[in-house]
Amino acid sequence: MSGKPAQCDVSILTVGFNSRAFLADAFSSIAAASQRHSFEIRFVDNGQDGSEALVRDLFPAASIMPSRGNIGFAAANNYLAREAAGEWLLLLNPDTRLFPHAVDILLEAATASSSIWVLGGQAEDGHGVALESSRLTFPTIPALLRDLLGKHPHKLPAGSDIAPIMVDAVSGGFMLVRRGVWDALGGMDERFFLYAEELDFCRRVHACGGLVAMVPRSRMVHLVGSGDAFSPMRRLMLMRGMATYYRKHFGTTAAVCCLWLHWLGCLVRLIASQVVGCVSRQRRETFRSYRSVALQPWAWWQGYADGDGAS
Repeated sequence: MSGKPAQCDVSILTVGFNSRAFLADAFSSIAAASQRHSFEIRFVDNGQDGSEALVRDLFPAASIMPSRGNIGFAAANNYLAREAAGEWLLLLNPDTRLFPHAVDILLEAATASSSIWVLGGQAEDGHGVALESSRLTFPTIPALLRDLLGKHPHKLPAGSDIAPIMVDAVSGGFMLVRRGVWDALGGMDERFFLYAEELDFCRRVHACGGLVAMVPRSRMVHLVGSGDAFSPMRRLMLMRGMATYYRKHFGTTAAVCCLWLHWLGCLVRLIASQVVGCVSRQRRETFRSYRSVALQPWAWWQGYADGDGAS
């Protein structure tokens, strides 16, 4: 697959949404992460917290695209990618901090295998704990049943620190894509306002014969949900994204089964968190996160309807 002529090795695409408090750390880490490859930074702000001004002042070399309002993650990345100069595109969340050579390692793994079209690295929380979201699996009815029953026999292989690990999908918050592949697939599906868009994209990559890999040695810190991983709004958007994914890729009966299982999983977590919430702060946070989606499934059941993502 061929893309536009490359003027740099990698275009780093960052979509902000009230991310001012995190952007300086994220962008300051890029130079050390890409010491052996040329890069450009392209930024668009979906929020209204003055992030544009901060990027303009602290990172004058970055390309700032005019805001179009809160158009969603997929649409904003498509917008940034249209005029990107890189042979590769790296989607990078604003609430991240890259380790030295994180981008170099991804690019070198990518160029070593033409069959790998998408790559991601190992994300960690602020305490150095590896995040499972670095390696995503495509949801299935058996997997949702196992999750509902609290059984997780499908552990991903540990692999080595050097060799890429083949996976179903990687997080859209740190995802390297061949530019030609991005263009051939039409970028991200803009029906996904926020969440599950990387599952959809990687599923389409596999359908076209490409591979997706995770490279453990390429590391970053990710403050999930901009530091609030238990945000009820984040949970609602995640559920809407998954509902959209099921309705797009599964038949009607299978999609409804997945939605029921997903809802039951939320309800179980809500009940469990309420039972032990008095002795566990994390359980109380879990209750806060799951309360609305468990008690009001109609708020997410249909997925994203056109134009309703920001509501």
